[in-house]
This record gives sequence, C-alpha cells and structure tokens, in this order.
Amino acid sequence: MTATHPKLVEILVDQTPRAMIAMLIVSSAYIWIFYRFAPFYILFTWFSLQILLALYRFHNAKNFKKSIENNDPEKTKQNEVAFILSNIFQATMWTASSVIAIIYAPQPFELVIFVMVIGIITAAALSMSSLYKAYLVFFFLMITPQVIVLIYYGDHQHISLVVLTIIYIPATILLSKAIYNSRLSNIEAHYDLESSIDELHRLSTIDNLTNIYNRRYFFKVSEAAIETALAEKHDVSLLMIDIDYFKKINDNYGHLTGDFILTNLVKEIQKSMRSSDIFARIGGEEFTILLNNTSIYSAENIADKIRKIIENKTFYYNNDQINVTISIGLSALNSENRSIEDLYQRADKQLYIAKINGRNRVSS
Repeated sequence: MTATHPKLVEILVDQTPRAMIAMLIVSSAYIWIFYRFAPFYILFTWFSLQILLALYRFHNAKNFKKSIENNDPEKTKQNEVAFILSNIFQATMWTASSVIAIIYAPQPFELVIFVMVIGIITAAALSMSSLYKAYLVFFFLMITPQVIVLIYYGDHQHISLVVLTIIYIPATILLSKAIYNSRLSNIEAHYDLESSIDELHRLSTIDNLTNIYNRRYFFKVSEAAIETALAEKHDVSLLMIDIDYFKKINDNYGHLTGDFILTNLVKEIQKSMRSSDIFARIGGEEFTILLNNTSIYSAENIADKIRKIIENKTFYYNNDQINVTISIGLSALNSENRSIEDLYQRADKQLYIAKINGRNRVSS
C-alpha cells in the first residue's frame, strides 16, 4: 500500500464523526421502514452492529490522528488497513440489509434499499475520497450486491435500474477521483505557499552566504533580548568581530576564496557558541555576537578563546593555505549602555582600538 499524504488522512479523520452520524441516521430510517416486516431480533442485531461499527470508526479515527501527530508511518499504515477492513464490514452490513428486505419485505421495498445504498455511496465520495483506494473497495462492495439483487428480480424496472447503475458507476468513480485530485492539489498548493513564506522569512532574517542572522534581524532580536535582560537584571555582553586584512585576501586570492574564508570562519566560531547566543553578519567581514547572561569579564575570556581558535586555524582552498586573524571589540549592558545601539557603538569603538593597537587582539 502506498503512503497516504498526512493531510488527506487528517481530512478523513475530521469527516469521520459526520459520516458516522449520517450512517446511523440512515440505519435508523432503515429500522423504521422495515420494523413491520422483519423480526425484531434481526433488526436489533443489525442496528447494534452498526452502532459498534460507528464506535470503532471513531476509535480508528482517533488512532489515525495520533499516528500522524507522532509521525509514525507504521502505525498510520496499520490504521489505514483497519479503515479499509471497517469499510468491508460496513458494505457487508448493507448487503445483509438487502437480504433481510428480500426475505421479509414485499416488493418494491428492495428498491428502497437500492436508493439508500446509492445515497450512501454518493455521500461517501465526499467523506472517503481522501483515501481513494479505500473508497473504491467500499464502492464496489456496496454496488455489486445491489446489481445482483436487481438482476435477481429481473423485471423491466429492475433491469432498467441496472442499466442506470452501469452509467452511475463510472460517473461516481470519476467524481470521487476529481474530489481526491482537488484535495491533493489544494494541499500541494498550500505547502508551496508555506514554503514560499518560509523562504521569504529566511531571506529577511538570514545572511545568504554564511547562514547566520543578518544585520536587520540581529538588531530586532537583540532589542527584545536586552529588554528582557533589563527587566530581569542579568548581564549581557556584545562582541564585534572583524577579520584582519580581509581586503588583501580578496585581492590576492579572489572573492571566491574570501567567501570561503567567511563561511568557514563562521563555522569555527559557532563551535564555541551557546544556543542562547545571537550571532550575525553585520557587514562584509564584520560579525557580532550578543552573549546572554554573560558579564564583561566572561565575555573577554570567550572573545580571547575565539580569537585564538581563528589564529591557530589554517584554511585550505584550491591548494592555498590561508591563515587569518581577527580583532574583537567588547561592550556590556550597564547604566550607560542600555540599548542594542549603545552596545553596538561602544563595541565598535573598542574594535577600532583593537585595530589601531596592532590587530589580532581583544579590546574592552
């Protein structure tokens, strides 16, 4: 059995309560029509089995939904098989209803059953088409006994209904297939739209080259982090990082090499970061890290650790061995620096000091 799209199963699960209530209403109508003809214990047994079927379908729908939420393909497949088996049982029950009508009720009550079954099959095209193969099994198990019954009676009106049924079969199958395709197309369109929205969000927040936050999103996120820090009175520090003599790398080795250095330098720095730290590319070769719950003294140790990692790292690109260093400026949240703009400006000044003092150093 091929995998069924989870969204199609969700549609089926959502429609199960309505489908089962409708089935019990039709079953009640069947009891009301035939209680004068068939023995009470037969009708009672038949209706009780219909109730048990409805209860099981509710249970099956609940398990279906749970297996989807847990992303459990094996359980989902098992529930799909159980759903088909319950449809086989349901079709068998309606075949039994036809047999009861033939045995106990006079003509033309067999036509009443025929109308009921056609109505059930048509309604099921809406509620069951999400599992198209399951619907086809249900469809033929329901319609075949009715055709046999009509042929059994053999009157002109019965044979006429057989002819109409032959026309009805492909029309209903095409209808159910159209419903299935429409639902699947809507789901795919919805996923495409979500993917487009996610991509737009990614483009608006992530630097395309290094896959860390961009400048705009860094300031937005950091502003919220600092507001929290001020309210909860905990430390925040900021690192401004600049690659020393990066222009020479581009001039000597080319911009592709420069891009390689940027992306791999970011990967090296990320190895020393915590999940709570906010890392972004601010400009060409400039980066910044907001360190939550970090004093200026701890930030100095972190900055120097990062500086040493890059200093001791050799980057290899197209048989070239390239060594780079970085300069880092620090600032911390205090009575004078109370916003991300304050922290950024102070760290940028310290970065400038690190540069004029010889580069490859930390300044706070």
